[in-house]
Amino acid sequence: MALVRSIERRRGGVAAITVDDDAPIEIPLETVLEHGLHEGSSLLTEEWVAIRDQSRYRLAVRRALEFLSRRRRTRSELQKQLLKAFSEAETNGALARIDQLGYVDDESWAKDYVTTIRARGRGRSLLARELSQRGIDDEAQESALAEHDDRGEALAIARKRLRSLQRLAPEVRDRRLYAFLRRRGFSNDTAKQAMDEALRADDVTSDLAGRSDGMEALVESELS
Repeated sequence: MALVRSIERRRGGVAAITVDDDAPIEIPLETVLEHGLHEGSSLLTEEWVAIRDQSRYRLAVRRALEFLSRRRRTRSELQKQLLKAFSEAETNGALARIDQLGYVDDESWAKDYVTTIRARGRGRSLLARELSQRGIDDEAQESALAEHDDRGEALAIARKRLRSLQRLAPEVRDRRLYAFLRRRGFSNDTAKQAMDEALRADDVTSDLAGRSDGMEALVESELS
């Protein structure tokens, strides 16, 4: 037999129940009401085990839905959150239900991630590493990064970064720009191509600016 020793009502619609000499566990408050549980209740052991397992499953699913309502998560992120309060079996059961409901889609999450502002100016390797850290598998990564324009992103961020390096000596400027692009996850070739193109564009801009200044000076001298 299983003896209910105490029931403590807690916030969030749950109750902490202690049965026999086991540590207290949280179950949905509706379970207490549904089965008429109270201090001193006596149940068959197998009856209590069935109530406990079903209650923990329901609570794990509820917590998963709460986590997802706050922000979108990958399956791995959701799993890590659930394992903080539930056993592996309880967590797996809740995840199976969430999968069944279609509330987690890692491939869609990954595709959205690589198009966010945060992902701009990043190369494929860095994005792939960030996706891996969030538990996205290789297949979903490949699908998400299939249309990522490494060259375009590298050139855009190189031009932007170059503006802050203009006062440095050319050798220092080039070295820092290249290192910056590599840290952003661009390959050696892509980083060099982006750097060269950005520097050529900057040289043309500087040359045009110089010609403009010279023309203004010539016009002023002719008018004076």
